[in-house]
Amino acid sequence: MKKSTFLKVSTVATLTLSLLPGIGTSVSNSPIANSSVHAETVQPTASAIGVPKPPINVISMVNGGFEQPAFSGSYSMFDASQVPGWNTTAQDNNIEIQRTIVSPFEGSQYAELNAYYVGALYQDIATTPGSKIRWQAAHRGRDGTDVANVQFGTPGNLSTVATLSTGKSWKTYSGSYTIPAGQTTTRFQFNSVSSASGTPSSGNLLDDVIFSTQSFITVASDGPAVIKLGKSDTYTFTAKNEGGMASQNTTLSIPLPQELYYAAGSVKVDGVAATGNYNSSTKTLEVPLGSIEKDASKVVTFDTTGIMKSTDRQVQATVTHQDKGFTDETYTNYSDVVSTDVVANNKPTLFAENHSIRVNEVFDPRADISATDVEDGDLTASIVIESYDVNIAQPGMYHVTYSITDSDGNRTEKTISVSVGSKTPPVITGDTTTKLNPNATFDPMSSMQATDEEDGDLTDKLKVTSNDVDTSTPGTYHVEYSVTDSDDVTTTFTRTVIVTEAPVLTGDRATTINIHDTFDPMSTMQATDKEDGDITDQIQVDGAVDTETAGDYTLTYTVTDSDGNKDTLTRIVTVYDNTIFGFSEQPEDLLFQTTEIGSNDVTIPRVDPNWKIKIEDTRHNGNHWALTGTVNGPFVDTDDTTAKQLHNALTYTENGEKTRLQDNQTFQIGTGVSDDDTITTIQSPADEGIQMDINPTGVKAGDNYQTSITWTLRDAPDL
Repeated sequence: MKKSTFLKVSTVATLTLSLLPGIGTSVSNSPIANSSVHAETVQPTASAIGVPKPPINVISMVNGGFEQPAFSGSYSMFDASQVPGWNTTAQDNNIEIQRTIVSPFEGSQYAELNAYYVGALYQDIATTPGSKIRWQAAHRGRDGTDVANVQFGTPGNLSTVATLSTGKSWKTYSGSYTIPAGQTTTRFQFNSVSSASGTPSSGNLLDDVIFSTQSFITVASDGPAVIKLGKSDTYTFTAKNEGGMASQNTTLSIPLPQELYYAAGSVKVDGVAATGNYNSSTKTLEVPLGSIEKDASKVVTFDTTGIMKSTDRQVQATVTHQDKGFTDETYTNYSDVVSTDVVANNKPTLFAENHSIRVNEVFDPRADISATDVEDGDLTASIVIESYDVNIAQPGMYHVTYSITDSDGNRTEKTISVSVGSKTPPVITGDTTTKLNPNATFDPMSSMQATDEEDGDLTDKLKVTSNDVDTSTPGTYHVEYSVTDSDDVTTTFTRTVIVTEAPVLTGDRATTINIHDTFDPMSTMQATDKEDGDITDQIQVDGAVDTETAGDYTLTYTVTDSDGNKDTLTRIVTVYDNTIFGFSEQPEDLLFQTTEIGSNDVTIPRVDPNWKIKIEDTRHNGNHWALTGTVNGPFVDTDDTTAKQLHNALTYTENGEKTRLQDNQTFQIGTGVSDDDTITTIQSPADEGIQMDINPTGVKAGDNYQTSITWTLRDAPDL
């Protein structure tokens, strides 16, 4: 009986070839669709302000300088219970502290490790596992080179981390130590190894011992909420060391907004004038603070002057520092933000009119005068008469000079004329109040006339003596006129000119909606006017938005107040096309049945006769599309890549017509039209579609063969 050969083959729809461990193993596919891409717009974020860091868990030994208990004399022996923080393994439980046998490394006291008995000095310190500890010690030999060990660990299980070997000069040793997991109590111990004298009661001097977590500088901020233009105020930043050890190279950096001007030489540290390095290009003030001891603070103050009006100018300090004695790491922290408004510092306004009176007519220099200030309000009661030469008994031209000074020291002065005459003064007539639109043309002589009982029409002699009208800026202004008749009697007239304010239009200047959304062009829009109040209902809109067609549309809004002033706003509305064109269900792995091969060509059907691909198209625009595939080379024996390859082994049958699919050539598997259907399924009957059609010559029994197919979905307008 002839032995049959069984051939197992499969094809995997992947972009790149992947080895299969056996029939039915799935490899993820990556189809490609040539269609429009949704590019989402991301709004830029504001520059980040530094966030103050939360406090750290402080680990710190006590009495590292052996300054407690304090005593007088050269040296003293203390029971360990009298020395804060420290313990000893010496059999007499005594700790020797010295003052003058040698000069201390720091402070006024230090310890001698070798007292009457050789022993260790140690502290048991509560610690948090995972914390990084800085340690440091000053060591000195008393009579020559003394040697001691530094040991860390749990009580009863210590490891030597450093050896101190020093002659008759102080030397500093330091390092870092990370608390191991589970170690909530850490022993920090100095153990005597040897002394130069060879005696147990002399040697190994210790001072300035540190075992603690890092220095940690916080910065409290305080400053003015308001600064007036041209005026100065003080900012205060308090740098406090809330860490476990002293800091070094501590620097405070404060960028100033362009609206504030740094007052040179105003920096003080703890109330004493100090160096401040100010970079005028970056407007950044740097104040070096050097070292800040544990739990100590340094207060930095400096002055600024308001030079431009603005609101919500944010001032924040950044502090950088290192641990004292260590340069391997620099820390950064931030203060809270001080928000300051720079506001106008207006001069007061003084109103006083020229007067014409007859001889012996009563004249009160304080009648009809007034003074106001934007910040201080009514200052009429504070007007000062600087000079006065009026003689009501003698005809002539006299003068009164007034002045007013506000709380900021701004001073305004004005001189009026007082005409004392025996004749009837001329009369000036015209508009006492005139309203103008912003930027309107103003003729100060419009509507004005002057007449005199004796001289008749004196309009051609009417003069403008003062005119502060600025039509480019809304506000209240005054024009002053005078006319003198033939008897040298002068009359004055004041005309008030009000330049009205334009309305203000507010609302979104850029809006994005999805296609087919409902859009209200008046959404977010508002209009207000100083005189008319809310005039939103008078907004006119020019332009339209087609929510059925993607694109950018421009709307122009216009509003006019009761004075004829206008404001406009342009709004760009983007209608975004959020349609989908791609694979709804990714092409599955295409496996072929395990098939018994005889001596003739054989057609091998799919394992899944219902194998299909689904296309999702929400465009509904009537476009044609096509799905194509490309067989990426011959089938390869996954167990023996040098074995015979199966070239052109796939066929595609449609309506009974079979086509052999050539390796690396594109074939079309389906087409469609973008219509009302959102999902299109491309599927062939069990006896059609993609099948294998091979000649068995050279095929190995029991092996797996594999290739890949790349699926491409594209618009096909030529169909």
